[in-house]
Amino acid sequence: MPRILLFDIDMTMVRTDGAGRGAMDAAFRQQFGIEQATEGMVFDGRTDHGIFNECLERHGLGGRDLSSHFERIAESYLDHLPGRLAEKGGVVLPGVRELLGALADEDAVVGLATGNLRRGAAHKLRHFGLWEHFAGGGFGDRHTVRAELVRDGIAELETKFGLAAGSAGVIVLGDTPLDIDAAHLAGARALGVGTGRYSPEQLREAGAEFALADLGNTPEVLKILLG
Repeated sequence: MPRILLFDIDMTMVRTDGAGRGAMDAAFRQQFGIEQATEGMVFDGRTDHGIFNECLERHGLGGRDLSSHFERIAESYLDHLPGRLAEKGGVVLPGVRELLGALADEDAVVGLATGNLRRGAAHKLRHFGLWEHFAGGGFGDRHTVRAELVRDGIAELETKFGLAAGSAGVIVLGDTPLDIDAAHLAGARALGVGTGRYSPEQLREAGAEFALADLGNTPEVLKILLG
């Protein structure tokens, strides 16, 4: 039975050097005339839906119009994101390309568990030439609670590959305690990756079954993911 592996994107696989935040700020400026709308907000481990809703509410754009405002700002963000990615450049983090290449030859279903909007995830991963490695997953379009998108990702891939519900072992790879908590709430295990704000030790303390400084040692990571 193939194992389902769900990857976070930002600071787990890639660093976009602020392209996402820049696109959000540009969207709020364009749509509502608000400058530096996301200043002071923490993005780590959160979903885009939750981030947008918080930002809308903090600028008095919540209430009964929150849903329509979300749709409006999300579309504008997605329009701005490719340009910001091109401007910022960013990098693929250590070992990611090698790991994804190696997994293509293994009995594993490789997907995403990311707070990014689905189209935003595609923009980011296409920018780095990684999108084609992923069969689907869970995204931040509808959910503010990260565990719900992990459950979505598992269900989508089980259906796509004809796997019995709950029959495949699932490992979530992420760089924040929120990734770890979401994995456990969805019935999965977690590999913490210390390429973001949190060290491997902090991710273990948060409950990760496995934790590494980065994904640079392909044989070691494969042993964890497929062992």
